[in-house]
Amino acid sequence: MNKNIKEITLTGLATALVFVTTMYIKVPNSLGGYFNLGDSMLMLFSAILNPFYAFVVGGIGSALADVIGGYAQYAIPTLIIKGTEAVFVSYLFMKFGNKAKWVAYAGAIVIMVSGYFLIEWGMYGDALVSLTAVPANIVQGVAGAVIAFVLLNKVTQLTENYRK
Repeated sequence: MNKNIKEITLTGLATALVFVTTMYIKVPNSLGGYFNLGDSMLMLFSAILNPFYAFVVGGIGSALADVIGGYAQYAIPTLIIKGTEAVFVSYLFMKFGNKAKWVAYAGAIVIMVSGYFLIEWGMYGDALVSLTAVPANIVQGVAGAVIAFVLLNKVTQLTENYRK
């Protein structure tokens, strides 16, 4: 099978997994909101795909969950924030391989947390209000990184066979 078709197929599957884990796997938190596990699939597949496809996976999968989940006002910022997060992870993995995994994942968390802080500050006009979401976003990012780390070796093995 053509390599591009395989990449596009994997991108579609990964985008769907980001959407499903963002939209349907929710863990309530003490702040009245919830954590989702979308970052785990974003970080996992961004470590495998090139930056363009990683942007599609992270940006579109997450933004689609915002639109369908009733948070359409976040869709464009999410597309940009999650897409940037995915490109960052993908680039570091392409350049440095598995050696960069914790730097890539930590950087992705910083991009996500700071991106949503800035967007919410702009939406609500108050930095203090925006700060209340920071701890939950950090926990969500760390949980995503840990899950991606645990799954990365197995998924890498599976996709290496898939790409041949």
